[in-house]
Amino acid sequence: MALAGLLSASLLTGPVRASEPSAPQASAQAAAQTGPRGQRAIGDTIADHPSSVYRFERHTLDSADGNRHYRIEIAIPKVAAPAAGFPVLYMLDGNSAMATLTDDDLALLARTRPTVLVAIGYDVDTRNDVVSRAYDYTPPADDNGKRAPPVVRGRVGGGADVFLSLIQSRIVPLVQARAPVNATQAYLWGHSYGGLFTLHTLFTQPDAFARYIVGDPSAWWNDGALVQEWQAFQADRAAGKRIGIFVGTKPRETPRPAAGPTDQRAAVADMAEGLRAAGARVSYEAFPQYGHGEMIRASLERALQIVIEP
Repeated sequence: MALAGLLSASLLTGPVRASEPSAPQASAQAAAQTGPRGQRAIGDTIADHPSSVYRFERHTLDSADGNRHYRIEIAIPKVAAPAAGFPVLYMLDGNSAMATLTDDDLALLARTRPTVLVAIGYDVDTRNDVVSRAYDYTPPADDNGKRAPPVVRGRVGGGADVFLSLIQSRIVPLVQARAPVNATQAYLWGHSYGGLFTLHTLFTQPDAFARYIVGDPSAWWNDGALVQEWQAFQADRAAGKRIGIFVGTKPRETPRPAAGPTDQRAAVADMAEGLRAAGARVSYEAFPQYGHGEMIRASLERALQIVIEP
């Protein structure tokens, strides 16, 4: 099993935390390791160690309203770029991705198809900023023709279009300024809410990225809002695109909510089949041995395998 390592703090464009936590911080991080997955401390990652095949950068930026704070980590191959530029993989839940990647992942890319890796995370010490993530990764909702921010599980959502605009207007230009990348080989990976965002982007702005890789998307969110987007989507707009959809089917202690009127897994499988029938190059795979949280690693590994395809 191999994924890809990433990033270090060689370039800073905003305030970052000290690399060595104080004793109280260290105690809090240790306690956080037993809490909800998204609120666990990141801890030591591949970004904290030198790599012979990649160099790393870290940047920070804020949302336009100042309410959300992002950490953008870029891994750039230490080889000459192809004439057209490197492929580039944008990874949502960047903090969690960083905690998942390994030296073997970087080595795999370096010897097969060197790729720029971009971890889009939040400038916090935990794997996620759950409040910001709930807003950024979820689609807007219509309320009698008016845009109203949906509230799901007590968190305000609906900011996916704003977040996509931030990626396109600020993060993509940042990456293009820091590394020679091929804009026609820009891929997006997301898991859970990140998978929801990835499919929302495909269904609303399919040309935003060349390839889409999705792990266990939260199709249940807001009574199946994603299913409604899929039903309204002209699937032939995705014809020719490479799309990977990977789901964990290990039973959960607490079952997922239904995706609107249908089961989430059935809804996602229907999306995959419909996209394939419309001419997309779709990989759909179920992992009975993995639960939802474990699909972070499994789907990101599949993303790297898709990236190195010709």
